[in-house]
Amino acid sequence: MDTGGLIWTHFFLVVCVCACAVSGNPIGTSVINCNGGGTKAFGPVDEGFSGDVELVTGITAGSNVKLVPYVFPTHLEFLELIFTAGETTATVRTKKPLDADVLAASASTLYYSIMCDGEIKYNNTRTLKITDLNDNAPIFEHKEYNKIVSEAQSVNTEVLRVKAVDADSTPANNVVTYSIAPTSEDFMITSSGAFILKRRLNYNVVKSYTFTVKAQDSGGLSDTATVQINIEDFDNLNPYFLHNLYQAFIPEEQVGVFRTIQPEAIKALDGDTGINMTLTYSISAVTPEKYRPNLNIDSNSGVLSVVTAIDREEMDSSTISVNIKAAQTDDPLKTAGAVVSVTVEDINDNAPEFEKSEYSETLLENSPVGAVVFKATVTDLDQGGFVGTLQIVPESAPFSISSDGTVTVRDSTVLDRETTESFIFQIEATETNPPNTVVTAQVNVTLLDENDNSPAFGSSKYEGKVFANQTVGMLLVQVKAEDPDAGVNGQIKYSITFGNGDGYFSIDEDTGTISLAKTIELVENKIQEFPLYITATDGGIIPRSSSVQANIRAPGDSKPQFLQEVYHGTVEEEQDPGVFILKVNFLAIGSWNLQVVTEADKFAISPNGEFTTKVKLDYDEAPHKYSVEISISDATTTATAVVEVQVTDINDNSPVFASDPTTKSVPEDIEVGSNVTVVPATDKDSGFNKEIRYSLRGGEGRFSIDPVSGMVSVAGELDRETKAEYNLQVVAEDQGRPARSSTATLLVQVSDINDNVPKFSEAEYEVEVLETESVDTSVLSLSAADPDEGANGKVTYSIFQQSPSSDPAVFELDPSSGTLRLAQPLDYSRVKVYSLMVQASDGGTPSLVGNSSVVVKVKDVNNNPPEFSKESYDVSVLESLASGAPFLILEVTDSDEVSCIS
Repeated sequence: MDTGGLIWTHFFLVVCVCACAVSGNPIGTSVINCNGGGTKAFGPVDEGFSGDVELVTGITAGSNVKLVPYVFPTHLEFLELIFTAGETTATVRTKKPLDADVLAASASTLYYSIMCDGEIKYNNTRTLKITDLNDNAPIFEHKEYNKIVSEAQSVNTEVLRVKAVDADSTPANNVVTYSIAPTSEDFMITSSGAFILKRRLNYNVVKSYTFTVKAQDSGGLSDTATVQINIEDFDNLNPYFLHNLYQAFIPEEQVGVFRTIQPEAIKALDGDTGINMTLTYSISAVTPEKYRPNLNIDSNSGVLSVVTAIDREEMDSSTISVNIKAAQTDDPLKTAGAVVSVTVEDINDNAPEFEKSEYSETLLENSPVGAVVFKATVTDLDQGGFVGTLQIVPESAPFSISSDGTVTVRDSTVLDRETTESFIFQIEATETNPPNTVVTAQVNVTLLDENDNSPAFGSSKYEGKVFANQTVGMLLVQVKAEDPDAGVNGQIKYSITFGNGDGYFSIDEDTGTISLAKTIELVENKIQEFPLYITATDGGIIPRSSSVQANIRAPGDSKPQFLQEVYHGTVEEEQDPGVFILKVNFLAIGSWNLQVVTEADKFAISPNGEFTTKVKLDYDEAPHKYSVEISISDATTTATAVVEVQVTDINDNSPVFASDPTTKSVPEDIEVGSNVTVVPATDKDSGFNKEIRYSLRGGEGRFSIDPVSGMVSVAGELDRETKAEYNLQVVAEDQGRPARSSTATLLVQVSDINDNVPKFSEAEYEVEVLETESVDTSVLSLSAADPDEGANGKVTYSIFQQSPSSDPAVFELDPSSGTLRLAQPLDYSRVKVYSLMVQASDGGTPSLVGNSSVVVKVKDVNNNPPEFSKESYDVSVLESLASGAPFLILEVTDSDEVSCIS
């Protein structure tokens, strides 16, 4: 009957109406002898018979007959005599079915006697033979047998004995045979019910046996019992490790507990698992032995740890073999051994190194693209050697470098020794793996000369003068040609190739000085001109040459003059005043005066032509080049020339950041590789001295910086709940020798996003509530946490499902506090268990939701009276119904779970 989940208690008053089926034919018939008695035997009849046993006739009038015991008084329990006074017959009838098993003591024979109650009482004895039937199954004395047996029990000995008894009276029906299931190679059962051990037990293989033992008679009737044999361990085995070989992986420089053991944590067990003696762990050997002091094993837990850090770069092999031992504390001779193969893993703790800190190489000018300059080798003590990238700094250098360190020509157009004698740059090696160490080496490539330049005169035309006071050998003018080639390719010889037909002039082949070879007769008020063609020839195997015109004028008088119209000199910035720059060559007769006409506050010239500085010059403050006019004069004439002074830079300025400190905010879900900000710096110097390279300190590997642009980008995933801000140090370093650097602070603040779902403290809550609790009672306090910030972390609670459902809802949940309260009364007889689905929503956009369930069990209170199934009962009863016989069933129920009805 469906009770809607309620447990009903039933009480039944049973009314039984019994009817006896009486056999129409008795087993036997007899004529009673009331005057002398007699004996009669009946049967056999099968046990279980019910009905008339004997029809007694010949009862004389006025006699009374009755059953009386014969040998066995209890036998009358089976019989009754049906007799009415005045009748001549009576019937012996069974009161209950005949049972041969109860009559086993009388050989399954029923004894009784019929006595006539006249003037003299005579007994008429009777016997009824009953045939035993197999109507009883064997019954075990116990339904469960339990035995604890030592694994050291001797073979062929009895372990325990079971016994079943069959109540049938004859051996044909009561002999019992035993069998066990499942069949066992370890035990057998004898015909007497004894369990015999067939072979030696092993606790570690089988700790217990459960058998179903069956007792069966010859008729197939049976009974079963359970036999539980528990094996008791005996201390006869050594301990053992779960694995003979373990593998461990530790990073070099680690100190502390091994983090990774394979295939699982080190553990040894007592071979006698039932005894499981305490074990002590130790290290028996370490190979190489020198690392024994570096390692330790916890004697109780078997946990391996590093005591002193191991440097992989100092190891011959990256593997250490550790032999460990486990011994029983009660018997140190019982031990087990295992090997732990420890692999020391490399960490990137060594910076790469170039084989040289500075490379000085030579290269023939005009070498083609791809020409090999040299090969740089980078070494790294870490495993695998150097793994990273190579590049040339600055990128404008006309060279490239391959991954194997080979430096080749990238741009051959600038390989002109006469323009640039050497190239100074850096090769930079950057590790691929964090911390992405960058190392550099200085490279100086000197270009070797080839004769690719003709001598070039400094002026397109030279002029010389012959004065009235001329003397043979006097200097007239000096031509100057330059050949930027080196060595003999740049060595120049001068000659007069045309215009010296009269032999007035000679030229020094080395210096280009043109002198007067013989006097010229001057003509008053006339200037004689002698155009000479001078050739300059270099010393190359295939010589190259060029020519220029030198015009010698012979006026009637002389005047002072410079030998060049323009002089060139260089000076480094920041030098003390008085630095010599160059010497100015000039011609003058008599007295003369040399002076600086322009930039006189910065430069000076001595009477003998030494041109020097008067102040410190600063390259960083324009101009970088000065054109200084100088003059020479006598009492009547003045000559001028220009000195071009080039100021060269030195690395005297550090990079300067545009702002410091800088604060930037990024969302925590920003993608790796996204730009954060650029932190620019400038350097007032020039060339390499102003080339800036950026690097980053701090940030825990979450940020990186472009070394050229200074752009800071995200290198690893951010999580505001783990770290809300990063304080980075941006380093700007110029490429001068030595380099100068500056630092700036960049504060990166990680802003929150709604990336965490509220999480309840329990996946499922369970609470019991009395059905009599009043409305608004607090049932349970729920709690959910959201690590996000602000509205993203504010939690609101609600119920989104109630089972079974109801309207209105039985429960309500405070959206702020998470307190669950009763909203409607409870009734155990209606609903015993409520299942609620609750959710916690945060205030983010979109909102994230976490779920949990609440099981509310309603506890019963005895608040319902018992009820009869009917208000009234109508029943009919036979007048012959025996006393004590049941005649009606009353059904009483109580909807409370626990009830006692009387």
